[in-house]
Amino acid sequence: MIKETNRTRNKKKLKNFLALSPESAEYKAMKDEIKIHLTNPGSLEKYARTSGIREEVQTILDAFEAITNGMYNPEVFAEMERIPESSLLSFWKELILAIRAFYRKDYSEMEKHLNNLDNDSPLAMFKPILMHLSGKTRQQISNSRQKEFIDMIIKDRSFIRSVTKQISESLEYDMEELFIETTSLLLIDLNRNHKEAAIRFAIWGIETASVYKYSPTDIVATCKKLFGNTEAYRLTAIALAKEEGDISLLFWIQSLLSRLKSTDISLEEAAAYLTIISRSAEEIGSSSDNFYLASLKGLIAEISSDLSEIFPGNLESIKSEGNPFEDLINLSAAYSSLEEDKIRLKSLSKRPKPITIKSPKKGDEPVQLSLF
Repeated sequence: MIKETNRTRNKKKLKNFLALSPESAEYKAMKDEIKIHLTNPGSLEKYARTSGIREEVQTILDAFEAITNGMYNPEVFAEMERIPESSLLSFWKELILAIRAFYRKDYSEMEKHLNNLDNDSPLAMFKPILMHLSGKTRQQISNSRQKEFIDMIIKDRSFIRSVTKQISESLEYDMEELFIETTSLLLIDLNRNHKEAAIRFAIWGIETASVYKYSPTDIVATCKKLFGNTEAYRLTAIALAKEEGDISLLFWIQSLLSRLKSTDISLEEAAAYLTIISRSAEEIGSSSDNFYLASLKGLIAEISSDLSEIFPGNLESIKSEGNPFEDLINLSAAYSSLEEDKIRLKSLSKRPKPITIKSPKKGDEPVQLSLF
């Protein structure tokens, strides 16, 4: 009852504060208090008078979702960087940047952002948690909720270390079936709580299967279930780019085709896909595999049909040159008048930082997988 009364009082206080003019003395006097005790950024959106605050709220919510779910979203982080220190949401910005630095193992950067949090803010509760997990400090955690949270994470990592040891042994003794099965199981488990790590691990698993001449079909099938066809094909294309560029090209096309089926694709996104595809086609140049060429021609015909239906008028000048690689380059050129969206292009094709798993040998330390 007391908590409910306090919650109602705080909502009323926030509503009254946001109804004030930002230039008023009362607004300025209350701002620091509101900023320190803000536990839910979304509560600002309901009562905010200015579109600027609403935009900052949406940016923070999107960035928080991206960093906790492992989504790759450079656009929202670029937008968040523009939120000033004077903003009501600056502490939330610092916390999100600290969490991102933690996942990147940049602990100095993490500590810098944590130090920017006011100690009186509820968000300061994450300071000892992140410092403890990063190894920056090994202080005694007395808060029961913080301790439970830390224990859950440590337990989760212990399981991952055990499974990755099994994966490394399957590679050492050339056990393809065990590698594929264990990789798929770990991928499913990671995706529950660590989506960014799952995406990185999916790329590693497919690429490693290719290097060892294993079939990655089952791993790709698992990716489809977890991420959907479009993303699964994109991740496979990235994973195979070094070892099997020609197959990677097919998966880039499949990813675009899958995206086109949704019909909500923008012209800029289609152009970014075609830029990547044409660059890949230019690198490959030719092939003596008739089955591969026939498959490529079929996919090009399907792409051309879908593009002309969704974006009529762009493909009138496209005629087959007989060489499907040239056809793909010409197809991309039909969209070259567009201003290239570099952020979109980068987000499609950027390869996450690599993962290394060493096969265990006598005297080696236990296998450690840097996913977080």
